[in-house]
Amino acid sequence: HRRLPNTHLVMHGSSSVPEDLQAIINAYGGDIKPTWGVPVEEIQRGIKSGVRKVNIDTDNRLAATAAIRRAFAQDPAEFDPRKYLKPAMAMMTEVCKQRFEAFGTAGNASKIKPIPLEKMAKRY
Repeated sequence: HRRLPNTHLVMHGSSSVPEDLQAIINAYGGDIKPTWGVPVEEIQRGIKSGVRKVNIDTDNRLAATAAIRRAFAQDPAEFDPRKYLKPAMAMMTEVCKQRFEAFGTAGNASKIKPIPLEKMAKRY
């Protein structure tokens, strides 16, 4: 990365696919087949080598699904999304917090300068 300092490397498909989230989903009626992602330690090595964008969407989708399945199992009569999405958001927040800390990005939000949508659209 030192030779190409302005090249921003991206780790696509780099979710860690936590086994504990798969287990929660399956415990509450899911059918997630055993699968593996990229261990957090390997992602950390990638970051040290110049990776600047790490996708964690799969981990968040697993977290949301696990929380929603658990909520429906605990209260099958519930139909108010405000109630069953709250634990989903909490579990996703926890996944993000863990990843931000592991990847050394926690506490850096103030360094990001917001860009108006119109200006961002011009970049494309």
